[in-house]
Amino acid sequence: MASPRPAIGRLRLRILAYHAIADLGDDPVIAEYAVPPRRFAAHLDALEGSGWNFVDLEAVLAALAGERPLPRRALLLTFDDAYVDLLEVARPLLVERGIPAVAFAIAAELGGTNGWDARRGAASLALLDGDGLRAVAADGIEVGSHGSSHAALPEVAAGQLEEEIAGSARRLEELGLPRPRSFSYPFGRWDPGIAAAVREAGYELALTTAWGVVGRGSDRFALPRIEVHASDTPLKLRLKLLAAGWPGLLRDVFLKLAGVRLDPSARPHR
Repeated sequence: MASPRPAIGRLRLRILAYHAIADLGDDPVIAEYAVPPRRFAAHLDALEGSGWNFVDLEAVLAALAGERPLPRRALLLTFDDAYVDLLEVARPLLVERGIPAVAFAIAAELGGTNGWDARRGAASLALLDGDGLRAVAADGIEVGSHGSSHAALPEVAAGQLEEEIAGSARRLEELGLPRPRSFSYPFGRWDPGIAAAVREAGYELALTTAWGVVGRGSDRFALPRIEVHASDTPLKLRLKLLAAGWPGLLRDVFLKLAGVRLDPSARPHR
């Protein structure tokens, strides 16, 4: 006799992807990937005020396992790269509002800078070191992996892939952090073989930068997110959340008519 299936609760989740929380409006490369602090605070207040419920990774994993439902209008906040401004700027705003989040650190670049952008003429931004990651983790920001070097994983040699995926988890665990349960693909780039390697390394889910809503049939090692840009006013961000699960053409037409910049850098997602 087949074992009974686990209870199925509600699973309708949107995941936001932030990068830096800083005002880099004059930067020629990454201006749109740095949300000014005042705008970030306005995002949080507008989302809370319009009925969005911020959830943590534990709640997401439980919902994916069919153990308990998510609240309606569930929202997970994520931060790629784990810049110093996550500690100095974003953390106080999140703690003040009791909002959990997940930050994805680049395990071999802790305390370094965003060389992958600086090489293209962007501002050099400082990354959190081990002490900084422990500090944000103590305040409800779970630390996941963004690889060891921020390399685009489909271009990484087979011998290096283990270090980027499993090795990055070991490096973060050696800092005294819990072993990371989540992985964010650098530049949003992945393929089925890479997703399999992430699963085999012991991660419980992985995130892309593809548009979409996490639902019952979502692949937990290719979960979609909604990237947040500096030009996203609170209204535009709410419209992006509204349209995230729509068919691509309808979504894009709607958002363009609303003045939302869908790909402000006209290049692959970061």
